Amino acid sequence: MEYAPGEILNETTLAEEFGTSRGPLRDVLKKLEWKKLVMTMPRLGTQVTEIDFQKIIQVFQIRFDIEALASKLACENATQEHIDRIEMLIGRLNAIPKDGKRVTGVKFIEIDFLFRDILYEAAQNPILAELSDFLYHLTLRVHLLSFNKGDFSRLTRLFLNEMKDFQKVFANRNVDEAGQIRCRYLTEYLVDVKSLF
Repeated sequence: MEYAPGEILNETTLAEEFGTSRGPLRDVLKKLEWKKLVMTMPRLGTQVTEIDFQKIIQVFQIRFDIEALASKLACENATQEHIDRIEMLIGRLNAIPKDGKRVTGVKFIEIDFLFRDILYEAAQNPILAELSDFLYHLTLRVHLLSFNKGDFSRLTRLFLNEMKDFQKVFANRNVDEAGQIRCRYLTEYLVDVKSLF
């Protein structure tokens, strides 16, 4: 969200901004295009893609099943180290200042990345992780927008409760419940997103 949806990106300006040449910059832009965050338009340049909320909802529909499967696999393989790392993330989430929404949103998403790392590391399925990562990045900008429009305290409570629930199911090896938990929290988050947009 540093660059607004619809904004045309100038390669020369970006290369100067990031202190790199245009070759490595083009490699990065290709990766961003693969993630559907930008699109290349002949003779115009690279444009930041618009946020299509109908498409976001469709992506969430696919994520439900993928995330449920990943959660079940993670629960089967989770160790005490995974549970302890979730506890560390709970502490980090509680330490985020409640003011400064942009900073707050970025810190929240950093913790979300780390939580996903724990889940997918425990799931031990790199193909599933790659698919999920692709879909997650399609919805990532909505996360940042939700912090500008939404109730940070509610999002924090949802995330805290989800992480605590995962600690319990990992400890008890309750595989079916692990899948249900992920779907339940994704559904609640999607309800929030719909209400904001």
